[in-house]
Amino acid sequence: MATTTGVALFLIVGALTAIYSQQAFAKDPTSLSLEASPNKGKAGSAGTLHVSLSGVAIAELEGVHGVGRVLCGVCMNEATIHIKGIGEGKELTVTANEDGDFGTSVDLTPGTHEIQAYFPGNDNFTSSSATRVVTVTS
Repeated sequence: MATTTGVALFLIVGALTAIYSQQAFAKDPTSLSLEASPNKGKAGSAGTLHVSLSGVAIAELEGVHGVGRVLCGVCMNEATIHIKGIGEGKELTVTANEDGDFGTSVDLTPGTHEIQAYFPGNDNFTSSSATRVVTVTS
């Protein structure tokens, strides 16, 4: 009987440790938005179209007392966002502000550009990305 009780206790402690480990190291999900303005147009005399890129990085956290989920831009303060698809081999890095907002501008040459904003994740949050297509004609 003592052996059975000992084994059962060992299994219960093991299960509780596994559950605690998953909760302690779980990452909260994130999402990114990305806007491009304009998202299509004709290249100017310099041969490019000036495009403003902006978005918001948001974390989805457990609500108060585990009830529901809450969106938190402030939680993504200073998140590093990578932006690519702005020209062959080009990539920008921007930092989200205290509200999770980020933005920059680029000069795009004629063609179709699939622009991607990407947050690689960190110790607390999962990775996320957003894509916009911008078409520039000559």
